[in-house]
Parts: sequence; C-alpha cells; structure tokens
Amino acid sequence: MKKLKFNSTLNHKVNSYKTYEISVEKVITLYGNSFNRLKNDALNDNPYIAENRDLMYIDSDDVAHCLLFVDYDTGDGILVESEGSEYARKSQFIPNARALLESNELTAAETRLHSSLRKIADKIAELAHCGETSFTFDKLLEESDLDVKSVLRDAVTAMLREREDIQMAESQSIEVPFQPDITVEVKPTQELTFYCPLRIVREYDASDYEFDEEVIDDMEEIPSRFAVDCEREINDFIQDYSEPEEENRGLMVYFDNNPAVSEKVFSAIPSVKEINGELIGVFKCQVVEDLTGNELEDLRSHLIGQCSDGFFEGMEQHEIKTADFGEIYVSFWNDSNDWSLQTEEEFFGQEISQEPEMNMSI
Repeated sequence: MKKLKFNSTLNHKVNSYKTYEISVEKVITLYGNSFNRLKNDALNDNPYIAENRDLMYIDSDDVAHCLLFVDYDTGDGILVESEGSEYARKSQFIPNARALLESNELTAAETRLHSSLRKIADKIAELAHCGETSFTFDKLLEESDLDVKSVLRDAVTAMLREREDIQMAESQSIEVPFQPDITVEVKPTQELTFYCPLRIVREYDASDYEFDEEVIDDMEEIPSRFAVDCEREINDFIQDYSEPEEENRGLMVYFDNNPAVSEKVFSAIPSVKEINGELIGVFKCQVVEDLTGNELEDLRSHLIGQCSDGFFEGMEQHEIKTADFGEIYVSFWNDSNDWSLQTEEEFFGQEISQEPEMNMSI
C-alpha cells in the first residue's frame, strides 16, 4: 500500500465535528505568496473572496456553497464560506486538495478502467507468488474482458462534456471503419481584444549623420505614427515567425496556469494595427463566455509574459525588412512606466499618448 502523506491542521481536544454537505462553486488557483497570505491571515479581507462572495452561502438544506482555493505549488487547499463577508468567516484547510479535484474529475469510464487495471495488477501479483515471473499483457487484457477502445472513447466524451467551451458531446459504438463515433458542438465565441504600445527601432544610418561613434552604436527609435505603412510587413513577419502549433490557438497554446481560462479562451492571435494614426500591438482573443475579473487578469498576465519573456522576446531580435525604413526591430514590450496591456474598454477610454516629434531621414 502506498503511504499517504499530506499537510493538515490538528485541533486541540475537539468535542465534536459538525459537518455540512459541501458544494464547491468555484476553484481558484493561487500563485506565489497569495495562498500563504490567505492561510496565515484568514480573517483579513481578501480580494478573491470579495469578488466571489455572492457564490458562498449555506442553504436551507444545510448545503454549504463554498470556494476552494488551491495553492499552485503544494496542491493544498482552503475551503471558504464567507457568509457574505470579504474574508473567510468559515474555512477549512484541505490537505492535498488538488488530488481530490483530480479524483473528482475522473469520469465513470476512467474509474472503470482503473478498476480493471487494478484487477490485472492483482492477478499478476497472485501469479508472481505462485512462481511466475514473466507475463504477456495482451493475454491478461484479453482475460480481463476490458474493451479499452470503448472505455477510452467514453472517457474522452465525458471530459468534453465538462469543458467550458463545449456545447454538446456524444459518443456511440459504431463498428464501421472510418465512421465517426464522437459528435461535438462547440459554444459560439466572442472577441476580446487587448492593446499595447510598440517599440520600433532600426540601426542608425551613418550616412544620415555626422560621424559620431557613440551615436552609431545606438539604435534609432521610430515613433509608431511614422511606422503605420509597415503594418502589412510586420504582420507578415509575425505570421512567418509563428510556430505551426500556434496556427489555431496562437499564444494560448502556451497557457497552462488556469484550466478554466484555457477552456474559455480558445485563441490569442497577435498582430499590429493602425489606430488613430498610431501603429499599435493587438491581441485578438476568441472567448466562449465572459471572464471573471481573476480570469481576465490571468489571461492578461500570460500575454504580458509573452510580450516580455516569451514569443516576442525572440521575435524582437530578428530584423524585419521594410520599404520605408529598411531593417527594423519590433518589440511588443518595454520597461517604461507608459507601457501597459489594456482591454478595448480601457484603451479607448483614454487618449492615445502622443510621442515627441522626430525628424526622420528616409
């Protein structure tokens, strides 16, 4: 038997345990120190609890509707019912909560598969005690009377039904070669767009300036309003630079922080676009339903990471050939205080900042 190890709280001389039927309305994964702050200061106001407090209550049947916070690093959890407050008025530490979630996510077909595999392992152990040391798995599988293909098909179909982006999934046993036995319909998507300023530079052309070794070693910045005619050339380069696996989902293929966000947001496709005379970085995202505030920030954080350390960190080191400026380098990120990644509502709620005039030598 595998030894069970986990973290837990131990109460001192407890005289009774009142239990509730628990309904977890939402699972929220916390990163960095966020989980420790909730664990160590549970009576402090918490923004995640405040945002979701309407989901938490105890109904007339003594069912406690709760949030489950899970630590990304350890997998431990904290169950919270705030009673309408912005802090954890009722809570319980749940050791190894991620394992409970994973177990809960097992479909009936997966449970059946696990049971059959356990029986095969028990049979091998029995025969090994009787002196056998080598086994043919195909024979053991045949003797178990397990239809692996059917079980796997039903398990995949059940997983599809649980996804945020799937409207309908059905499976049926059709023993006809090349005929479909899984039917799926996805939920319709809507567009969510983010915008960010660009930094566009090129090497100084010594013929345009008096010889100055210090100047020549630097890069000449091209204000985005001068680069609007480079839109097509830059977008063509982004498309050519993209990896084949990014074709459908764009930068969402690299997202692995929050399963709910990964299912709700189908794609995030980067490009540049002229807006009010400026060349702006754009991320067009296809989402199946509105994101919560936390989910929106998870998505924004992922895209910022792709701008600073991911996709665009590599792309900005490659020159883009243009008719107007020769070879240019385009970055979707810079470390100035003026840089931000904004939603459409945020972006168009303020005027696009004007950059200082620049005397371009073309």
